[in-house]
Amino acid sequence: MFKIAWRNIIKAKSLSFIHIIGLAIALASAIILFLTASFELSYDNFHKDVDRIGLLYSKSQPERGVNYNTSMAAPLAPLLKAQIPSIALASRIANSNVILRHGDKELESSNKFVDRDFMDILTFPILEGDEKALNDLGNIVLDEAMAMRLFNSKDIIGKQVEVLSDGVWSPRTVTAVLASSPTNSSLRFNSLMRFEQRPNYAAEKDRWDIVNHDVIVKMKAGKVDDEKFAKEVSGFTNQYFKETIENLKRDGGQQDQNGAYYSLHLIPIADFHLSNLGIANGPSASFPWILLGIAGLIVFIACSNFINLSLANSLLRNKEIGTRKTLGATVKNLVVQLWTEAFLLCLIALGIGLLLAYLILPEYNANMNYKLGFQQLLTPANLMWLLVTFLGITLIAGGYPAWRIANSNIIHSLKGTAKVKSSRLRNILTVLQFSIAILLIVATIVISSQLNYMANRPLGYNKTEVISIPIGNGINHEDALNRMRAELAKESWVTAVSAADVNMGMGNDFSTRRSVFGFNQENREYTTNYMRIDYDYLKTMDIKLLAGRDFDRQFATDSNSVILNKQMAEQMGGIEKVLGQRINLNGQSLVIGIIDDFNFQDLRKKVEPLSLSINPHVFTVDYIFVRVNTQDLKASLAKVESIWKKVNPKAEIAASYLDENTQNLYQSDRRFSGIVMVGTGIAILISCMGLFALALLTINRRVKEIGIRKVLGSSVSNLILLLSKDFIKLVVIAFLIAAPLAWFIMNGWLQAYAFRIDIQWWMFALAAIIALTIAWSTIAWQTFRAARVNPVDSLRDE
Repeated sequence: MFKIAWRNIIKAKSLSFIHIIGLAIALASAIILFLTASFELSYDNFHKDVDRIGLLYSKSQPERGVNYNTSMAAPLAPLLKAQIPSIALASRIANSNVILRHGDKELESSNKFVDRDFMDILTFPILEGDEKALNDLGNIVLDEAMAMRLFNSKDIIGKQVEVLSDGVWSPRTVTAVLASSPTNSSLRFNSLMRFEQRPNYAAEKDRWDIVNHDVIVKMKAGKVDDEKFAKEVSGFTNQYFKETIENLKRDGGQQDQNGAYYSLHLIPIADFHLSNLGIANGPSASFPWILLGIAGLIVFIACSNFINLSLANSLLRNKEIGTRKTLGATVKNLVVQLWTEAFLLCLIALGIGLLLAYLILPEYNANMNYKLGFQQLLTPANLMWLLVTFLGITLIAGGYPAWRIANSNIIHSLKGTAKVKSSRLRNILTVLQFSIAILLIVATIVISSQLNYMANRPLGYNKTEVISIPIGNGINHEDALNRMRAELAKESWVTAVSAADVNMGMGNDFSTRRSVFGFNQENREYTTNYMRIDYDYLKTMDIKLLAGRDFDRQFATDSNSVILNKQMAEQMGGIEKVLGQRINLNGQSLVIGIIDDFNFQDLRKKVEPLSLSINPHVFTVDYIFVRVNTQDLKASLAKVESIWKKVNPKAEIAASYLDENTQNLYQSDRRFSGIVMVGTGIAILISCMGLFALALLTINRRVKEIGIRKVLGSSVSNLILLLSKDFIKLVVIAFLIAAPLAWFIMNGWLQAYAFRIDIQWWMFALAAIIALTIAWSTIAWQTFRAARVNPVDSLRDE
């Protein structure tokens, strides 16, 4: 049976090749997309009792809309653990890079200040030490990478390391070494220290108005149930957030469905990465499901293609089928034989697909910024999914055509005139194939247009020719700025220098943090983003001043002044009302200027209220910005970096241009765009194979009709038009189905962006032109060749 099947496969080399290649490409694509989706869905699932672990967040609805926030006050977590019966463990988590020193080595560490419960809540693999490593305040936990960099060994329990904090070196005892954070972990760190060792902890430990860290909890029993938790802590919330609730009531805040103005909630930690609440830096919650959807569509197209090719090939095997029936073969025998051929084709395609996926994966990882491993496919669960998918494809793509072909009439089969009556199915499959392809073409056009819009939209500041330098730890930031400014003043190509506590976009330190302050003014609560800047910031960034003046070194009182953006000014009653007034922000701050709104966050978010200050006692500056006027950007960057190395020889993180930083904010969008583009290309390729099969089938069925028409005087061009119009009609029907569906899906996708394009008619027109051109190109040669066949050859049986 297998020998006969193999002989038949070899006999029909061209069709077998198309069978195998089309399905292999589809399977390779589906495997890679499946691995990607599985990786995204696996975030934080490695922790023990993961369904009992949750991240705390608050929800309120002031006048400007629903607000979700994970930043909490220092007293909250201990009180929550003590007073809420369902909570077993709680830990605060604050991010803060520190300098670690051992011997002559000084290294910057991505550090998290946490409570002692942290290592009992989250189960990062412990290589040395145990879960009690943070019981003492003077302890420190390192990850494997930092241990090797500092000590060249993991066997370092009990050894000392010095930590630079607030300009003072303090000894810490290493009590545990953890495996480096997995790539699918939302929490990444090189070191852990107790939360009580955090700078300014003593001043903040009883303050409810300073929110600057996250809180995770572990429930005593049962999985995280947000609705149940919110009700349980409602009394706690009303007690400790009474002032916040009163302010929301007074200022027009809205109640939620439970009648709460302000409420505390839990999101399961495994759901945090894909959260759609705007509190995570991961992709959208729908991202992995879209990938699986694209994978399913590609496999569906390949299966449709397989069926059409099998039916097309059946016309070439009529006499073989008839002869087998004459010799006693039953329908069952023929179905088994034909299905065996399909099984072998699918098996070969699977082998090639796995090989393609294995070979493509490294390049895919490099381009899409992933670290996927082929071994992820070899888990029992994933292998089971692969087996079920393979058997499903084999049964659907091979079984149905085998059954239809085996049931053909024996007389017609022997004459070679048997017809497999399934044109409606073939047409439906072709329409569905091209509907999917057109939908993906429209999606590609819309996504590319949105990314291009974000790349070129004016942001309210000039991001070109501005270099961003992360100052880092181990140096006095204000002193570093002054020294750098003095050095750069000697360079004629440097036009302005300033600094801020936050970067624009995402630089080489990957930080996108921001600070939010609340204050009460005239019996009304206001919230503002807060940015510590330095002199010449508006000049360096080319930000438009609408009213008032910039910070000026001639005015010593400017350290107690602020500049507001237009959004903040309008929130407080308008430019004329607020300019020159004192507001209760960091004490009494004089409003000296109003600037135009600019996008200091990514374009998914609307421009929010913002206050700028040069007060060095609130925050220190963390980034230096240098505006250059040069024709050689690469050389200028290298020159600035060399000057910075003179000022700070221990600097580890490289400088970057703001153009790059702003584009870094959209890495996940570009990744999504790349996947959709590749998926579109594959869908079109396989759809064209299906169209090729349909053209071959139709032309073979109409050979005699073509001959008769030629005898009666039809020209080649008329015959080409005759043979092509049905195919073009199918593509037009596919477009009519795909267009509204594509608009609905992509319009929904665009809603995630506060600044977005409108879907235009030309996007659909372009998709239609692309689809029709590709379809015509696929069938043109087939129809041309059929139209030129000698009618004597096609009519000789008559």
